Amino acid sequence: MKLYTILKTELVKRDCFSSNKEELLEEMVHHLKLIDRISNDKLIIKKLIEREELGSTSIGNSSAVPHTKLKELREPVIFIAISKKGIPYNESDKKLVHFIILILSPVDSPIVHLQILAAAASLIKKSNKLIKELVSSETDEKVVDIIKKYEILDD
Repeated sequence: MKLYTILKTELVKRDCFSSNKEELLEEMVHHLKLIDRISNDKLIIKKLIEREELGSTSIGNSSAVPHTKLKELREPVIFIAISKKGIPYNESDKKLVHFIILILSPVDSPIVHLQILAAAASLIKKSNKLIKELVSSETDEKVVDIIKKYEILDD
């Protein structure tokens, strides 16, 4: 699976203003609600925070992959968030997170959920250059293009 095949430009936010992990999760979920991709934002935020309490979804290379499964979804939602200033995300790792891939999946699609998580991890592990390009991108379309470029490197 390649993220760029299901990623849409309206699901990219290049100017996140949050100053901590909880605010970031709320900011991303609020954006999804504004564009009618989700309905129960409070439940989603609660589930994402519960998942973070099990263990941080920060995975290195200035990136994090918060994720959860939801009954009301019919198809996965992938949301890309970029913070130019960086967000303290994991208390045990003092490095700031700049690139976030939020994954929301239907409860009845665990294999798809795992495939998306694997694709996200594979993309993030590719290069520090990827993160620098994403953070300096000037349009949402460019973010999707950069992700596609790095994912095609696997082919």
